[in-house]
Amino acid sequence: MVTMRVRWVRGALAAQLGLGLFVATAPAQATASGQIEFGVRTLWDKWARASSKFSEYEDIPRGLFISQATARWDWGATGSYVTLRAQDALEGDQQVRLRGGRYGRWEFGLEFDRVPHAFSNTGRSIYTQTAPGIFRLPDDVQARFRVISTTDTDPTTPGVQPNLAQLQALVDGLARPVPLSLRRQRGAATLRYNPTPRWDLRLRYSEENQRGTRPFGATFSFSPTEQPEPIDYRTRQLQANLQWSEKNWTVQLGYAGSGFHNRISALVWDNPFRETDVAGNPAAGRTDMYPSSRTHQGTLTAAVGRLPLRSRVTITAAYGVMLQDDSLLPFTINTAIANVPVLPAATASGELRTLLLSSTATSRPVRNLTLGFRYRTYQRDNRTPSLVFSDYVRTDQVLGGAARRNLPVGYTRQNAGLEATWRVLEPVSLRAGYDWEGWDREHRETPSGSERTLGGAVDVTPGYRLFVRASFRHSNRTAHDYSAHRVADEKFPNGEPGLAELDALRKFDEASRERNRAELIARVSPLDNLDLSANYSLTDDVYNESAYGMLKSRGAGSALEVTYSPTPRVTLFAEYAHELNTISMRSRQRTPASGTTPANDKPDNDWVSDVRDRNNTYAVGLSGELVPARLRADLSYSASDGNGLTRTRTPGTPDIVTTAEDYPQTTSNIRTARATFTYTLARQVDLRFEWRYYRYDEVDYALDPMAPFMGFYDGSSAATVWLGATRPGHRAHVATLSMAYRL
Repeated sequence: MVTMRVRWVRGALAAQLGLGLFVATAPAQATASGQIEFGVRTLWDKWARASSKFSEYEDIPRGLFISQATARWDWGATGSYVTLRAQDALEGDQQVRLRGGRYGRWEFGLEFDRVPHAFSNTGRSIYTQTAPGIFRLPDDVQARFRVISTTDTDPTTPGVQPNLAQLQALVDGLARPVPLSLRRQRGAATLRYNPTPRWDLRLRYSEENQRGTRPFGATFSFSPTEQPEPIDYRTRQLQANLQWSEKNWTVQLGYAGSGFHNRISALVWDNPFRETDVAGNPAAGRTDMYPSSRTHQGTLTAAVGRLPLRSRVTITAAYGVMLQDDSLLPFTINTAIANVPVLPAATASGELRTLLLSSTATSRPVRNLTLGFRYRTYQRDNRTPSLVFSDYVRTDQVLGGAARRNLPVGYTRQNAGLEATWRVLEPVSLRAGYDWEGWDREHRETPSGSERTLGGAVDVTPGYRLFVRASFRHSNRTAHDYSAHRVADEKFPNGEPGLAELDALRKFDEASRERNRAELIARVSPLDNLDLSANYSLTDDVYNESAYGMLKSRGAGSALEVTYSPTPRVTLFAEYAHELNTISMRSRQRTPASGTTPANDKPDNDWVSDVRDRNNTYAVGLSGELVPARLRADLSYSASDGNGLTRTRTPGTPDIVTTAEDYPQTTSNIRTARATFTYTLARQVDLRFEWRYYRYDEVDYALDPMAPFMGFYDGSSAATVWLGATRPGHRAHVATLSMAYRL
């Protein structure tokens, strides 16, 4: 925190020095204005510091703070100006903006943002990071883990099994707290230049750094481990746009380039339960991380207006290249595996080319009729070499026993649409439209697909006090020549090794689907000081050709809002929103317990899951002046309650070991209250007191019980070591007292 503040102070001093030189050399007729708000903050928390949800994306430190600071200089005679704004200065989520220039001629800008992201505050790891991305354990520690897990027995339980108490004691003794959070820092510089009213040049350069750690799950087959994944990314972007405008037309040229660099190319971690390599049980594991890459794209846009029938046409063409040449890792880090094949290439040689062509046209042939047409095609031409790997190593344990080929997935997507809007009468408008979308895919289960959508809407606006809109859209997507085995046949050139996919399975992004969506929006103001609004939407998807996979999906949402002003100085509001999403899926257990009947031939091994997610949100508040021109109050309270439930059943009589069971229900409850009182002490001075209350409760079976050792909770986890990353609930009260001074 001290280092962060020192860096911020250095940057602030540099900015002030630059501004001082600018102001000192500028004409003397400058008009200065500004505002600064600073104060002190205190925090009462109950479990808040242990919960990453409290400060997931923001920093709320105790002590002195500067919530905002603004300074502006204007030179009216020359039209020049400079503005400096800082938000949440000295904190981990600060924003700083510097703008300056001359009206109508040029403008420069400098930006700096810092955004935190906390994943968990409870993480503990047994590993030591000896180098970036390298996590090690001493050999004697690995040997002790191996001995306890393979030879020691629990005296209280008959039979040969790991001594869970000794394993837990060993893990707890080694585990040390580790940070599981990252911080994004982004800086940008912009320049806009208008040599004449017809020309507009814009340049932007930005650089973003992400540093920190987050949970990463690795595996040795069915013995997973978890360690903190180090994050050290740098992304640079450059944008340039040149626009030339005439009375009836505009042409714009653009370039966008970016480069992503990952300073950590691979992750290596020791196997807690093995200190030396043997075939089938490695001493360490390794995986490749996100590769560095670069992209370039050029864009040309032209727009022509004042055509016959009051028409306007816009055409855009863009061509891009994405490149990545990361070195391929060897098949395994396990030195005990024999006959490991040679890589077919040293680098990935990844290359992806994109082409975008888009056109839109609008026309008003008659006074009450507006017509629109649009067409768009986007092509992703994947030119990455398709390499054949004669074999592979499964989780650094054994050879996979089959050749594999990487598939350069690509596609071409086309969209076309027509729309007509007709004002039948003064208060009534009708809108009708037709849309078509076509896909041509490479190395996917269906080589092509299309979707047709027909929709319409009615708008009724009899006056400024009432607005009603009703709309409906019907879509029908068709998958052509779908084959569940097409990708597997390409991926395994010598035949698929016992991983047969269900013939009737359909992936939801390619499968045939029928969709209906309806929406109703209404806003009414029965009184000058009363506004009411309501909306309701329903989306219903049916995958009518899918026997397995996603079968149905439905989403419904409704919202109500009331705003009332009993006096011109006071406003009350209340809001309510409800969301309900349901999904129905069907699949099948791959291998029956008997091992004699192929799973694909036994429908009794089917299982069905019905998923339901529900959320309700409420909010009430008051805003206004309690004492005219002196005391203002802003009060609000909001609540959000969500729950998710997955019910699973087996419609037949399966011959598998265990039958389907319902997943435990997940819940999340959020409460936020805020009370702000602002007292105007003088024309230039405001005193502000603010109190905020935060409450978060979550019940999630996948996260709540997590601990570095979970053998007692689940016997199958006896040979695993986790981070224990959880997100416990919290309660927190934050009180601030500040003063705002305006110049």
